[in-house]
Amino acid sequence: MKFAIAAIALLALGASRPALANAQLAEEKQCMQCHAMDRGSIGPSFQTIKAVYQRMKNPEASLMAVIQEGNDANLGPHWGRARMPNGSERPRISDREARQLARWILS
Repeated sequence: MKFAIAAIALLALGASRPALANAQLAEEKQCMQCHAMDRGSIGPSFQTIKAVYQRMKNPEASLMAVIQEGNDANLGPHWGRARMPNGSERPRISDREARQLARWILS
């Protein structure tokens, strides 16, 4: 249901097919349970993540590590008391998928 709402919102904003595929991947990997595009939830919005990581050295690699390892990556900022799950607590995210998600978030 969440993905359907996100897809409708993305379509309304004129999102491309790749953006929809990225949103679907984020839903499948359970990212959308804690994150949203433009508002904080349990975790920060993707817009906030983008703003912070773009100021870092090697933002894509750093974000990929956090996407795959959660707080265990010990690389990026984590907001509030919420803990980002590690790879054993959610679906496995391959290097290709992590790169795809990181590029989408940083774009």
